[in-house]
Amino acid sequence: MIRYRNENNGEVVEREKPDARLDFLTNWERLEDGETPGPVKPDGVLSRPQVSPGVAERDATDEELEEREADEPPARSASKAEWQEYARERAVSDEERAEVDTLTKELLVAKYGTVADG
Repeated sequence: MIRYRNENNGEVVEREKPDARLDFLTNWERLEDGETPGPVKPDGVLSRPQVSPGVAERDATDEELEEREADEPPARSASKAEWQEYARERAVSDEERAEVDTLTKELLVAKYGTVADG
């Protein structure tokens, strides 16, 4: 039996044959016969605060939302980067902010405001 140990969480698994995937991954180590696993080396991900998928750690306050609504959107002719910045400032959750980079300029314009001709 070949034993592998995940350095991040301490999990130990056994395989009949060498596992190419586990050999490739940097956080997995192959244990020698009789070797005692060493201490866990947290990678930082496991120590981060956990929230449910799609839930912002902090939603925008009503005051922040009102302030965002008062701002004028960029002109239709503005660059995609300007629209992305505008959209990130108006996003109400971390999930929405993450989505901004995946949208085309046309979708950003449609979603984040009526624009003045320009």
